[in-house]
Amino acid sequence: MRTYLNFSTKKLVSDFNSINEFYTLFKNKDKLKIVKNYKNKKGRPFSIILPTYIKISPEVVGLIVGEGFIGKRHFVFANSNKNAINEVLKFLKQFNLPLRFYLEISVKNKSRNFVDKCILFWKNQFNIKFDRVRLRKEFCTIVKYGTLHVSLYNSLVAKLIKEIVNKSKKLMEKNKKFSINYLKGIIAAEGNINVKKSTKCIYMIRISASDPKEREHYKKCLKKAGIIICCKDMLTISKEEGIAKGWKTKHGRAGAVIISGWDNFIKIFLMGLLKLHEEKQKKFIKYFGNNKFTKQFLDFKYFLNKRFTMKEAQNYFGFKGRYLSRILTFYKKGYISRKRLNKNKFIYKLTPKYKKLFEKLKKEGVNII
Repeated sequence: MRTYLNFSTKKLVSDFNSINEFYTLFKNKDKLKIVKNYKNKKGRPFSIILPTYIKISPEVVGLIVGEGFIGKRHFVFANSNKNAINEVLKFLKQFNLPLRFYLEISVKNKSRNFVDKCILFWKNQFNIKFDRVRLRKEFCTIVKYGTLHVSLYNSLVAKLIKEIVNKSKKLMEKNKKFSINYLKGIIAAEGNINVKKSTKCIYMIRISASDPKEREHYKKCLKKAGIIICCKDMLTISKEEGIAKGWKTKHGRAGAVIISGWDNFIKIFLMGLLKLHEEKQKKFIKYFGNNKFTKQFLDFKYFLNKRFTMKEAQNYFGFKGRYLSRILTFYKKGYISRKRLNKNKFIYKLTPKYKKLFEKLKKEGVNII
């Protein structure tokens, strides 16, 4: 069941009153009519009808923090993932205001047919018309169908969204359920799954953020969700620093929070933190099975619903030390239980925790031979 945060429009708007301008609110059926007035009479009054309560899911807060822009008079969300865009569109729908769409497509080394394909894809997804299609001839595309920009122009609503996001971020750091759902949006917007070319294994998941304060915020949310950060942050490298280092790219690099370790990957998998972005989820499923620890975990399936001794494990795994040491590791992690038979002999058994994770990996399509 989806979790939502509810914010009182009346309470939020009352905080915007100042010396030069103020808002008057009127009940309009189940909504609020809000009239903006100016004390110096130089501004032009306007009115808008908004819901009494504005609701937002932690996932959408994460998406907006990761890929949203909130100006003084407008709000923009840019993304290439249809699920993420759909979540933000559902949030914006409650304001009942017109939206503008423009599409940005990198066309370097692409034909005109590619542009038509991108336009048709987004039109079919959301039944929209584009105010503008921008072709970037200097870049090769890294996304399938270009990046869709969703814009809403209204100064009061932009203020409301900014205030809601700022208040929500504080809540995300304090509540585990909120933080988990929030991280789904953050990872969908700013997450990257890094795979070693030589081994085709996942070695880290990073969340991009140039601002160190933003990285600290992400780490607090990760900690609340139960994910332990062991690595130092990837630091932001400016365009000039990148050139000085002799990098091939001339655009520098955003800083990032680094998530490493099999236990963290498993937590991310079990909590479904990647599911909001299908491509990232597929990439994780494709390569996570290549990690050595994953392979060794899955190879213990032979002992499902069986009791076994260390000798039986030695024979089955051909006296491979790494597999045998995993018995103690999995015991400490709760995937294997043991019972003492005598002073030097134990009987082992895979626990329900092992079975649950094994079935989940199998169901999601992680490579099980």
